[in-house]
Amino acid sequence: MSHSRWSVRSVVGVGRVPPRFAQLVTLPRYDYLDAFTLEFPEADRWSAEQWARAMFIDDRPLLLRAVTRGLLGVMLSRPGSPDRIGDYTIAVSELGVLRGRVESPRSADQVVVVVAGDSVSLVTAVHRATPSGRRMWAVISHLHRFFAPRVLRYAAARLPVTRLTVRAGA
Repeated sequence: MSHSRWSVRSVVGVGRVPPRFAQLVTLPRYDYLDAFTLEFPEADRWSAEQWARAMFIDDRPLLLRAVTRGLLGVMLSRPGSPDRIGDYTIAVSELGVLRGRVESPRSADQVVVVVAGDSVSLVTAVHRATPSGRRMWAVISHLHRFFAPRVLRYAAARLPVTRLTVRAGA
C-alpha cells in the first residue's frame, strides 16, 4: 500500500479538538491546538514512543534525508539521548501515550502521540507568551499543518520494517 494513500484526519482549533485528545495536554495555557489521526492497521503493534521516534528521528546523513524527504528530512532530528525525541523532552511515555514538551520563558510546546487500535494521533499544543511569538506561530503553523500528515505517513512506512513490536493495548 502506498503510504500517501493512508488516510489522515485533522482537527484544528482550541475547542474543536476532541476532548479525548485535549485532556491529554498538560500545558497550563495554550493558544493553538490540533490533532492529526492516521488510520493504520494494527497501529497498536508499536508503542507511542516507537511511533514518536519514527516520526521525528531519522538517523540517515543530512544530505540523504534532504534528497529523499526534502525540507521535512532536513528538519528531522538525528537520534539523541533516550529522554528526548528531537527537541522535545519526554514527560510521559506509556504504551499508548507519549507526551513531549519544550519550554522557554517565551513559549511552551507540547506534542502528544496517542496509539489506539488501528490509529495513531499526533496532538500539538502551543502557547506563545509574546505578541511577536504569536505572529511567528501564525506563519509557522501553516508549515506544521502541511508536515504533520506527512510525518505520520512516514512513520507508518518505517515502522513495519522494525523488529521490535509491542501491543499498546496489552
